[in-house]
This record gives sequence, structure tokens and C-alpha cells, in this order.
Amino acid sequence: MSLLNLDKLSISFGADALLDQADLSIEAGERLCLLGRNGSGKSTLLKIIEGQLQPDDGSIRMQKMLRVAKLGQDLPEVSDKTVHSFVAEGDEPDDHEPWQYENRIATAISRMQLQPDDLMSSLSGGRRRRAALAQALVSDPDLLLLDEPTNHLDLESIKWLESNLPSIAKTILFITHDRHFVDALATRIIELDRGQLNSYPGNFKQYYQRKQEQLEIEERENKLFDKKLAAEEVWIRQGIKARRTRNEGRVRDLKALREQRAARREVRGNAKITIEAAQSSGKLVAELKNVSKSYGDQTIIDNF
Repeated sequence: MSLLNLDKLSISFGADALLDQADLSIEAGERLCLLGRNGSGKSTLLKIIEGQLQPDDGSIRMQKMLRVAKLGQDLPEVSDKTVHSFVAEGDEPDDHEPWQYENRIATAISRMQLQPDDLMSSLSGGRRRRAALAQALVSDPDLLLLDEPTNHLDLESIKWLESNLPSIAKTILFITHDRHFVDALATRIIELDRGQLNSYPGNFKQYYQRKQEQLEIEERENKLFDKKLAAEEVWIRQGIKARRTRNEGRVRDLKALREQRAARREVRGNAKITIEAAQSSGKLVAELKNVSKSYGDQTIIDNF
């Protein structure tokens, strides 16, 4: 069942469109990872889906009464609010059945393994992140948007998210640069590339292989196109032959080729994606012996 459909969506800030006639369909129960270069428009897309931004063109069709919630990149501010009062801000109380409202708050807090009476100022970064997630979940959203959910989290908190998000959120669209988090959570990868949204079922490795193949094909096709355009430019410079009636069609075709070349958006950076293991430099960077470190009663490193 489709929760959301984006049809020929466009929005621009500056010369290039962040979304250029882009399409996307989100089905109930999916966990979609949105990938793309920094500045490609990923956060902008989330804002459009959330309703914070209006596209320049295109249409958005949502399931009736669709509830959308978002967890942003930043940690909640340190404050003297209790966890309960902070989480409660994520939903509106029901005047007719206030007990349901309180029950949703209690459930969200319990799922995050937090204490309702704790002050937000007393929580670690990871637990404040959990409180923010509880606030996003208290309205029981049909679609949860996560913008860099692993920001500010330690390894234990990230593993907790990987294990628990599938059971506590119905449908998820998330942005991350953490490849392991992608593989642990995503059922489909959506790439935002030069204004287009491209779908890749499967994990990151499968996405990477298909993307490599597509970039190689695109590179070959562009070389053939540029070779043809260069040959036609040589022909048009011959002069009188191009003005003959029988060649008017060829002149029109050349104009179309020029327009097509002008509209092409090149891949930024290298034409291929490369992921390589780090190589040893052969130089000693640091040598540690018998190192210990604690924060309060918690030992972080013990005689390492």
C-alpha cells in the first residue's frame, strides 16, 4: 500500500535544481535510506515531505490522514524539562480521551528505556537522542523521517537504534553516512543524484555495484554523444552545404544536440565511486602503554 507519492517534483536554490522532475513512491513497512552527496538536497526533500517546504513544481499525494514525524540532526537543547514533558510536546492532547494521550507518552518513553521524571539536563547525548526519538514517536506516525540519526551517538546507542527501530517505527525514510547502519536497517536505497531520485533494492553493496555499472554506461554514452556533436560542429562550419534545403533537417538536429549537451548535468567529482581500505603508511602515529581512563565511576579504558 502506497503511503506517499511524489510526482515530477522540482525545487531550486540557485543555478541547479535540487529536485528536477523527480519521482518517488513510499510503501507501508519500507525502511528507505536516502543517499546523495552533501548539498544534493536530501534534507530539503525531508522538509518537503514533512510540509515545511513547498516544491516549485510537481505534486505530492499522501494517504488520507497520514501522520508524519521527523527526528532532526541536532540534539535537543539541555533544559530543566522532565523527559515526560519533553516527549509530550510531540503530540496534541485529546480532550475527549486524555488517558490515551498519557498512555502514548508512557509507551514512547518506555520503548526508549528512559525514566519520565529524569531531567533532560541530566541525560547523556545518546539518551537525549532517545528522548527526541520518543518525542517523534509519541504521535504514532505512519512515516518517520530521520536526518542523520546516528549523529552524537556512541557505538552502544547506534546498535540500540539498529536493533529497535524496525519494531518501533512503521515506515522509515532516513539519511545517514554510516554504511553499517544502512545495511542493518534499509530495505531499499534511494539515491538523490543531479536532481533525480533513483531506487536500488537491497543493501549498500548491491547499490554500489549497480551504481558503478550505471556510471560506466553513462560515461561511454556521453563520449559517443560528444564525438557525434563534435563531428556535426565540423560539418556546420563548412558553410554553404549546411544552408542547402536538403540539409535543413540536419541543422535542426544539430541545434537539438546542442540543447541536449547544454542541459546535461555532469557527475560531480570522480565519475566512479571508489571505496578502498586504508593503507598502512609505515609510520608510527601513536604508541599507547598501560593507559586507563574513567569518567566518574565508569571505566572507559583499563590498562590498555
